[in-house]
Amino acid sequence: MASPGAVYLMAGAGPGTGPKSVRYHRDAVAATGKKKPRIAYVGAASGDSLAFQKLLSPLIFGLAADVFAVKLTKKSVPTSGARAALADADLIFISGGDVEEGMRAIHERDLAGYFRELHTQGKVLEGVSAGSIMLGEHWVRFPDENDDGSAELFDCLGVVPHSVDAHGEQDGWEELQVLAKLLVRRPKPPKSVVGLVSGTCAFWDGKKLRALGGALNRYACTETPKRLEDLNPEENP
Repeated sequence: MASPGAVYLMAGAGPGTGPKSVRYHRDAVAATGKKKPRIAYVGAASGDSLAFQKLLSPLIFGLAADVFAVKLTKKSVPTSGARAALADADLIFISGGDVEEGMRAIHERDLAGYFRELHTQGKVLEGVSAGSIMLGEHWVRFPDENDDGSAELFDCLGVVPHSVDAHGEQDGWEELQVLAKLLVRRPKPPKSVVGLVSGTCAFWDGKKLRALGGALNRYACTETPKRLEDLNPEENP
């Protein structure tokens, strides 16, 4: 029976994402066991924008990488074809952008379970920014942007059994705390949520979450979320 594939959740840094923010891509490539793995680029969170892909690809993958796009927002692409393309990849990369839009495209094709299946079969997965959030369990939408009380949970891919935010340290992890408050109202709520600080990465090996490149911030899932001890490199959550 195959072991679950490695999963890398890179924080990125929003528009300021640079080489330091995505340096763990090299580890993801090494985890495939191939010198030049085939990389499936899932850009649903950015509307499968070719311009966004061209901006990210040299930064993250380099110019010589074997990268192909899996366009989940394009109606002309059959779901069967998308599944086959994902299965053919050695490494699946999920881009940044809008978490809700990306997950809508995936849920419309009923592919969330397939991503989890590929992970359990040993496929290496990697995300940056919104892509990292999507690889976790849940995220939050705000139907009324001026009212946190309107916030609602929605399901993400659930490849990694933690809910995360990325590069939100400058605003005190406001959205992550809203997420923690909503999660505590669910049956069997998690103990905490995780904030991926800019330039860091969370690594999931199928059993536990590890911090790479610096401390990850955590908040307790309570009605009044409080900051917990950071998850430091080589420590368990």
